Amino acid sequence: MKNLISSLLLLYTFSVNAQYCIFFDIKVDEPEMVVSAMTELMNTDWGKGLEATKSLFTYGPNGTNDATHSIQFCFPNEAAFENAFMSYGQSKEAQLIWERKLQGYSEDISQSLNTPIWYNGEDWAEDNVFMIYQIEVSNPSAYLKEFQTFSNKISKKLGYEDNSYGLAIPIVGKNSDFSHFVWQGFPDIKSALSKTKMMFSDPLFAEFSKKVSGIRKVVNTVMTIRVADF
Repeated sequence: MKNLISSLLLLYTFSVNAQYCIFFDIKVDEPEMVVSAMTELMNTDWGKGLEATKSLFTYGPNGTNDATHSIQFCFPNEAAFENAFMSYGQSKEAQLIWERKLQGYSEDISQSLNTPIWYNGEDWAEDNVFMIYQIEVSNPSAYLKEFQTFSNKISKKLGYEDNSYGLAIPIVGKNSDFSHFVWQGFPDIKSALSKTKMMFSDPLFAEFSKKVSGIRKVVNTVMTIRVADF
């Protein structure tokens, strides 16, 4: 955690207009202990002062990723992000809980700071299940244009135009296997699976896939399920 904070400050997990989401992907054997540690952490003065959404997700089918859970903090702007991590370094209580209790029940898998390039939906907190597609894109501007057009058409056709969905990029802690990721939010697992199945069989998806086949490679697909908000 200390090394991550140092790297982020030198280089320098979506609520309303959130612009920076940090994901801590972890492997957990005792999920209930992580929930307990997160609750304690968020009840500190540091946790209460965070200008961010604070959520814990579990992974459903997770492709090649070893992580079982993801801790995600989403900030509305650069100042909120900077304040969170500067103040963490000044809070011994928060450091002790994170480094002794939380990390005592989990194994770090990956950490990344992500920002949306384009998205729909004012509040991702209304969605509880997310389909995430990690992709390698060679022509970002061309892909974004096709993705916007396709996403708006298919969401309206399948009836999830009020859900959150979009395209994001990891800007710190980037995984070398992918350059972008797409997310689609749904209220529950049932609707996530049924809408995804419908999308894959729709002619609009076939048309979109053909247009981006030369500039996009799907690296991994995952499902995340909201466990708790703090």
